[in-house]
Amino acid sequence: MKTKKKSAIYIKRLSLLSAMICLFNCTSQSLVKDEKFNDYINKTLKENSLPSLSIAVSRKNKTIFTSAYGYADLEHKVKATTESVYRIGSVSKTITSALIMILNEKGKLDIEAPIQNYCTLFPNKRGVVNSKLLMSHQAGIRNYASVEEFYSSKRYKSSSDAISIFKEDPLIANPGTKYSYSSYGYSILGCAIEHVLDNSFEIALEDYIFKIANMKNTEMDYSETIILNRVNGYEKLGDGTHKNSPYVDLSNKFPGGGILSTPTDLVKFGNALLNNKLVNKKSLQEMWKPQNTINGKSTNYAFGWRISDDQREIYHGGSSAGGTAYIYIKPEEELVIAFTANLSSWSQSRHEFAQQLAEFFKKDEN
Repeated sequence: MKTKKKSAIYIKRLSLLSAMICLFNCTSQSLVKDEKFNDYINKTLKENSLPSLSIAVSRKNKTIFTSAYGYADLEHKVKATTESVYRIGSVSKTITSALIMILNEKGKLDIEAPIQNYCTLFPNKRGVVNSKLLMSHQAGIRNYASVEEFYSSKRYKSSSDAISIFKEDPLIANPGTKYSYSSYGYSILGCAIEHVLDNSFEIALEDYIFKIANMKNTEMDYSETIILNRVNGYEKLGDGTHKNSPYVDLSNKFPGGGILSTPTDLVKFGNALLNNKLVNKKSLQEMWKPQNTINGKSTNYAFGWRISDDQREIYHGGSSAGGTAYIYIKPEEELVIAFTANLSSWSQSRHEFAQQLAEFFKKDEN
């Protein structure tokens, strides 16, 4: 009898421990045990040669799944965790656009006013360049002119300083006439933010975004700073093996591609938008409205976000030296998905991966 009682107590304790692990990891146990889901994740890791993959999912403002796979550091065999910090590349644009909309809402900046009203260092060009056009890539600002610019190793002291790279160059199109993707356009927005708030872009993000959304593991990417749980970044070789990604200094494009984060923090950011903690409903609708050119041509791009044809999917991807990220939102379902990897590029479509994850969690809800 004593043995049976001890066994029963042990089983109860084990069950309690399992429940606690589930609670702390915020994982959906039905999916953890789902063979098709695990097979799909393993297939994705293999086909894309991902050193690691981190995923977070929330529904109705509640995190329902977080998990990490693979290695944050291949050389030292350090496993990735849900707190591993990755380069998020152009997903940074979604955060910068949110900050611009916050300042517009507070009357500190008018998104339709000439950008020179706020970034005085940017010279006048033909036509009016404003925040709306910069956020939607219609301002005519060029992107990287060379591989060397993309892999820049030069330190710029601010976004206001970084625009010296291109500010004297002619526009590649008249403002509003053409969609042309430009990370440098977001550096001009960073310059405007710095001047409007009389503070650094970094502090502005902390005060207006990160604190409010409780993004505790998100910050600017400074190579010399000791950043807890920062992953090592890799590039893929032709045979599927890896090499360390080259050294870069992202200060040339902090607002458009220089932020570090985790999927959990990116999901928090998505929920803060959905729940109007950062911007009000009117501003959010404006930010997620697809922008057309002045000739009426659709771009499927809003203010820092890509929008599906039926406008039911809001998303953006990012690629940087040694890092990729994706944030995917289905507003009607209050579903937010984010994932990161410490590899410069994927072989498969990250959007299709996000959609497949959404399908798994839709089934899990049922």
